[in-house]
Amino acid sequence: MRTKRTLVFRLLLCVGLLMCPTAFALAQGVATDEYPKFEFFGGYSALGDANTGGISFGNGASTTGDFSTFTGFEASIIRNFNKHFGIKGDFSAHFNNERARFPVNVCTPTCTTATQDNQLKTRLYDFLMGPEFKARNHTRFTPFVYALAGVAHTRATFTTAGPTINFHLEKGDNSFAMALGGGLDIRATKRVSFRGSMDYNPVFVNDSLTGRRDLVRFSLGVLFH
Repeated sequence: MRTKRTLVFRLLLCVGLLMCPTAFALAQGVATDEYPKFEFFGGYSALGDANTGGISFGNGASTTGDFSTFTGFEASIIRNFNKHFGIKGDFSAHFNNERARFPVNVCTPTCTTATQDNQLKTRLYDFLMGPEFKARNHTRFTPFVYALAGVAHTRATFTTAGPTINFHLEKGDNSFAMALGGGLDIRATKRVSFRGSMDYNPVFVNDSLTGRRDLVRFSLGVLFH
């Protein structure tokens, strides 16, 4: 009986010793694959303009319109350096084409007012980069926050064409911009998650009363690991 127990013990010991390298390799594999090195995001984006002080075209010309729009998209790439920290490169574009009929006032120097059809086109492109911090855990839900900075290109065009007044105004600017916010990733599969985010997106452009446009971005799309 003692011989059999000794034999069984030796066999178990041998099996354990043989499995040690395998367990060590698996442990290394888990440590290496516990977070993706790169992540890619693409999705829909909307833009809100908090300080709707109008758009100034210079020389006393301005409009009460702003950069708010429901038409836009966002794309980004994240290089993760560990489980919780990565660097994000982010691009977003927002477009608005608005037509309306309202009074137009022109003084050259005599003032003339006419109610006619008008068109306002706005474009805003963000090129941003900065750190992103993720609270990865064992659930499907991963909260994250980020702080990005870079350049925003804004362009606004106002056109009015009527029997009384005809003119065209246009202004473009490259300005310092930021995006401070966060969101939530919901994992659908090993390689795909759904991402929703919201951030404060100030653009320091001289086309408003404050010299800064306080924008808010909302984005919803797919994250690929």
